[in-house]
Amino acid sequence: MSLAEVAAVDVDADSSPSSSSSITQLFVLCTASSSSSSKRPNGSSLRLQLLDGSSLFEAEVAASHKPRALDCSPVEYLAAVQMALSPQTRNQQTRFAFRWSRAKRTLTLMERAGFAMKFSAVEFVPVADASAWRQLLHQVAAQQAQGREERGEGEEKVEKLEKLLQQKETLLEAALAAKQKEEDRLFRGFCAVLNGKKDEIQRLRNELHRAQETQRFEVKQGGKRKVTAPKRGKKATGAKLKKMKEEEEQDEKMSEDESSREESGEESDAMEKDDDEGNERKRVKRDAISAYSQLPASVKRDSVQISSAEDLLASMDDIIKNEEEANEATQRGDTSGQGVKVEPIARQSQPAELSKPRRTTARTRKAPVVKVEPTPPPPPKPAAEDEAMNSEEEDILDMLS
Repeated sequence: MSLAEVAAVDVDADSSPSSSSSITQLFVLCTASSSSSSKRPNGSSLRLQLLDGSSLFEAEVAASHKPRALDCSPVEYLAAVQMALSPQTRNQQTRFAFRWSRAKRTLTLMERAGFAMKFSAVEFVPVADASAWRQLLHQVAAQQAQGREERGEGEEKVEKLEKLLQQKETLLEAALAAKQKEEDRLFRGFCAVLNGKKDEIQRLRNELHRAQETQRFEVKQGGKRKVTAPKRGKKATGAKLKKMKEEEEQDEKMSEDESSREESGEESDAMEKDDDEGNERKRVKRDAISAYSQLPASVKRDSVQISSAEDLLASMDDIIKNEEEANEATQRGDTSGQGVKVEPIARQSQPAELSKPRRTTARTRKAPVVKVEPTPPPPPKPAAEDEAMNSEEEDILDMLS
């Protein structure tokens, strides 16, 4: 048993020329019933109660009421009528359209198609039973109340869903805004870091470029700058070398004598004596130099006054002769020859001492103290003689300059 609300077109209102088509709300209660009478061989029928305002109508639809034009079985016919008069869902598309005639008390089912086609017509009879009318009206009221509750619940659910959807949209918008804000912050930070790295790279490149320019400039300046080599002392040769060797030998002998004097305890006295003799010798040399400088030019030796190339050659011949005599005396082992060798050198070098400073005081101080013992004559060395002669010539040229 189901109570359905049907919207039907009022045929009586459409028949009058002054009225327009109107929709009437009808309530139909469809009940399936079975009967075993001989008149209904299939034993099934539908009992319909129709409520139109304050009027109640009843009708019974059986399988025998099926129109001959319908291409369906009686059972299918009853099922179609029952489905048409059953409650429909809100979104369900109904198969039939209804037309109600209160004057004829006929409900016509029109099948929806490309054109209007009559499916069936059900004839109702009025019912004077007030209790049945109240009972059906009560069911209609209860169903409407239930429908209102369902609709209210549905509306509440819809409102809740709308609120929830709105909250979700708000939350989503806030999340998207926060996400966009965080992305912007990260992007700005990334840009700042990237710009910082670019600035640092540019600074390092500039420093590298400046360092390269500075190094290139220093290399260029260094290439232009002349490197002055340290001056080396003039290597002694000839007579100077021989004299230096003699002085070294004398120094060694003096060191040996000093060591012997230290052993005997006479070192202090010998040092004082050496100092006195050295001072005396210096004083004598200074007096001689001052006296020689005060002499007139005519009185000075002719060997020193060299006015021409002939005088130079004559003096060189004398020097060479003296050197030869000194060498012969050295070979013979004559000690007097040594004095002959030393004497002309001292005479020739005396004017040079006036213009040149003395080398050291230690050698002049220690030279007269040591007593030179006679040594065996060395083997002849012609190369050394040549070097000695060359050194004498250099001394003469130094004097001339």
